[in-house]
Amino acid sequence: MDTRLINGSEIASEIKARLGREVEALGFPPRLAVILVGDNEESLHYVGMKQKAVAAIGGECEVLRVAAAIGVADLCAKVAVLNRDVRTHGILVQLPLPDQLVHEQETVLAALAPGKDVDGFHPFNRGQLLVSQAQFISCAALATLEMLDRHIRVDGKHAVLIGDSFDLIQPLGLLLLARGCQVEIIPSPVEWQEAARRGDILVVEKGEPRMVTGDVIKPGSFVIDAGFHWESGKVCGNVDKASVTGHAGWLAPVPGGMGPILIAKLLENLVQAAKSSEQTVAPYGPAPGAPRQG
Repeated sequence: MDTRLINGSEIASEIKARLGREVEALGFPPRLAVILVGDNEESLHYVGMKQKAVAAIGGECEVLRVAAAIGVADLCAKVAVLNRDVRTHGILVQLPLPDQLVHEQETVLAALAPGKDVDGFHPFNRGQLLVSQAQFISCAALATLEMLDRHIRVDGKHAVLIGDSFDLIQPLGLLLLARGCQVEIIPSPVEWQEAARRGDILVVEKGEPRMVTGDVIKPGSFVIDAGFHWESGKVCGNVDKASVTGHAGWLAPVPGGMGPILIAKLLENLVQAAKSSEQTVAPYGPAPGAPRQG
């Protein structure tokens, strides 16, 4: 069986080219504000990638770096100022937060104005997925749908999702259900093989490096690797690319599959936020001591 490899960079380039034209027609640059707490090297790398991507479509990206020791009240106050800044169309708080703030993550995400929540992480946007009315949807879930929609119809298919994350598995499960897809979620990669063999669509976020091999997937299935591991100085995912090739119909590998599309979907959300900026109203009062914009 021929396995079609999904080229994430190629798809992302197509999306960025379209968004560049939309920004040109918009007449002003979409502006993203990124709050980076602490100095995690991996987070610094990802924020740099987002800055370059925003610039590539003609947008602007401001990075607000704050100390890892910041308290949750002060962090939310910084978010509140950005909520009211009419020049800022999209806001994201780079995750993961430092250890002392991890248990406050939901509080921080809830401080974002839902209309500027371009990551799709605000509790309101996540909840609105239940009725298919979210203003913004998680970029990882959107990236997965982008890959699927380019090649197959998901209605009537059986999707097996291995993982439980709020940024991919949970929203993707709801989106697929709304499309008429039968969804099976395996929260923890324990005794997952039997379920994997049932999946017309298999998305693997949790597990060991290269644990998914050709003998545990349904022949002809659409396999999306959403794992991330370092092994011997190289990046790999949860899917053994060499073993699965020849068994899967389509494969989005790591690296080179979902990653580039995820950032392109962030840009898509940002442009959407800029287009609707006149209707965006921050639902929160002024932060203590914060200047009003206007």
